[in-house]
Amino acid sequence: GDLAVGRDEPNGLAGTYTINGLDPTGQEYSGTVVITKTNVPDIFDMQWIVTGSISGGVATRNGSTLEVRWDTIASAIGTSGTASYQIEPDGRIVGTRTVDGSEVSGSEELFPEP
Repeated sequence: GDLAVGRDEPNGLAGTYTINGLDPTGQEYSGTVVITKTNVPDIFDMQWIVTGSISGGVATRNGSTLEVRWDTIASAIGTSGTASYQIEPDGRIVGTRTVDGSEVSGSEELFPEP
């Protein structure tokens, strides 16, 4: 409808986020995540731009959770995996990110840029 789009609305996720992450090996990383709405409600495109690589994925929102399947687009090593996030009331998106073939998951915290 014509409701104002806030963080609680399905499209309220769209935007640019600053990322603080810890990869499965314990290395800290940071960068930018861009979330873009698609033509399908609750389906978003996500792109991670971190030092040395760009990854892309499709995210499905279910209430306050976001499930993602991602692949690297530009990197020395092609990797893929999943991510599972919780959408916090303050707009942060917090969760874990797995790499296919690794038993250990990393963690990520996304902060919406103003």
